[in-house]
Amino acid sequence: MRLLPASLFGRLILILIGGLLLAQLVSTGLLLKDRGDIIRENTGLQLVQRIAAIVYLLEDTAREERPKIVRAFNTPLFRTSLSDRPPEPDPDAQPARHLEMLLLQSLDKRTLLQVHTTPLPEGFRSMRRNLQRHSPDSNRERARGPESRRFRRPPPGALQANIQLGDGQWLTIRRPLPETFADWPMKILAYLGILLVSIILLSLLAVRWVTRPLNTLAGAAENLGKDISHPALPESGPREVKRAARAFNTMQTRLRRYIEDRSQVLAAVSHDLKTPITRLRLRSALLQDEPLQQRFNRDLDEMEQMVQATLDYLRGSESKEQPVPININALLGSLQDDAAELGWEMTLSGSRVAPYRGRPLALKRCLMNLIENAVRYGKAADVRIEESDQYLTVIVADRGLGVAEDDLESLFNPFYRGEASRARETGGTGLGLGIARNIARAHGGDVKLRRGPNGGLEAVVALPR
Repeated sequence: MRLLPASLFGRLILILIGGLLLAQLVSTGLLLKDRGDIIRENTGLQLVQRIAAIVYLLEDTAREERPKIVRAFNTPLFRTSLSDRPPEPDPDAQPARHLEMLLLQSLDKRTLLQVHTTPLPEGFRSMRRNLQRHSPDSNRERARGPESRRFRRPPPGALQANIQLGDGQWLTIRRPLPETFADWPMKILAYLGILLVSIILLSLLAVRWVTRPLNTLAGAAENLGKDISHPALPESGPREVKRAARAFNTMQTRLRRYIEDRSQVLAAVSHDLKTPITRLRLRSALLQDEPLQQRFNRDLDEMEQMVQATLDYLRGSESKEQPVPININALLGSLQDDAAELGWEMTLSGSRVAPYRGRPLALKRCLMNLIENAVRYGKAADVRIEESDQYLTVIVADRGLGVAEDDLESLFNPFYRGEASRARETGGTGLGLGIARNIARAHGGDVKLRRGPNGGLEAVVALPR
């Protein structure tokens, strides 16, 4: 998926932090819900008990004495009134079934009553503002500034209970719902926030600690392709990391030993093959028949060229040459001069690029092989340079008829010829592309073939920066 990070570190962090955030949000939501339910439950019980006490008191009081009791219970935020008819319903009222059920349980279940919530009347609002303005809590909020009030929600409204007394008279009680349950529990949220930040930081450190050996192993594997004699990995850390480092070092030792043995074999083969060729060349010089002597010399030249190309291919990336900064523009300019001396047609285009760190003789041979192929099989070599932050790219295009798409990769195989025109009579051995690719891969890059936009073939050398 495109949304997933590319690195293992990023994916582990995404999973851990995403899971933690989801768990924290769910637990915070449940905590706030449970807290609100508990506050509503306790507040509702206290309010129901107070209303029930007033109802029982009025039931035991004569009708003409009830107004005195009602006035005694009236406060700025708790208003009671009596009437002979039930109050007109408010169109914005919402039934409060929970409080209505609690009241029915506290009173006679046959009592007629209505309990609902309404928007807070203006009288209650102004009274609440006056009370809150002089309360200690509001003074602390003003001292903390507007940020502390940002997390407060508006008051939920007022509770209105209409209860019919035993003689038919209706008692109406209005009270603002307590806003305690509407406040954010800042202390709890602060604790949860500190816990979340701590867990995220620990997760970052833990994931970095776990993935660092993988980065080290990846870097060592990349350096191994460039330098088989690169220093061994330190065998330290957890048991699994030690085993991986030990296995990698063992593999590097075996590869180095194999390459050293092969180099010795190639040196011996090179000597053993060139010696009889030299003897045959000396004997051909003694021939009196000049046409026969020329045929012998042509065969010996071809044989020597094939032996040398085969040894070069088998030798591959083995080179004692040390990497140094290379001026690619100057290198290609010298190749262009060499091509002109040989009578080859070669063009060079592209902007100047920063120096590239590599093996100059090996890169020169790689590019010369590609240029030679382009001239031999495509009449000319058009070379251009492209550069990005990650790669230095050299493209060698010819002006030939091109090669079938299915045969492009096969051209790198030893002695493979994709068409009849690529015959040994043209002077090629079929190993130049393979040698060029081996050199590019020894630098951590690669050589690929593709069909050109105007026909012909393009060899793309991509070297990582």
